[in-house]
Amino acid sequence: MSSPLGTSWEHRPSAPPAWTCSPSPSRTPRRWRLRADGCLTGTVQVTVTEDRGVAEIAWVVGTPWQGRGLASEAARELVTWLGRRSPTVRTVVAHIHPGHHASAAGLFPTEEEQDGEIRWRLSLPAAKRP
Repeated sequence: MSSPLGTSWEHRPSAPPAWTCSPSPSRTPRRWRLRADGCLTGTVQVTVTEDRGVAEIAWVVGTPWQGRGLASEAARELVTWLGRRSPTVRTVVAHIHPGHHASAAGLFPTEEEQDGEIRWRLSLPAAKRP
């Protein structure tokens, strides 16, 4: 994936590490490396639960690159990618620290909280599905 800001996204589909493995074959994780200025600056990940139509997204950006909009851009690109490439996904969710709402990428906050983070959600419109 590439973005208008020149950030590159390297898709590396792989099995998750043992500590994130799911016993369910319907859960599919995918990860991308986020690069900017020729450096690895972070990662984005989506885990799709096919049978529920839910994609959970997450991202991490290194401290020196925070505040540049990289997390927001990465999350927006990931949501766009899901809308185009994953016809079974109807809902996108993310758990976002209350102080980092700027990187929510079009998702909307819910009343749900987990481990001090707010659950944000976006329903993908069926009309835009392939």
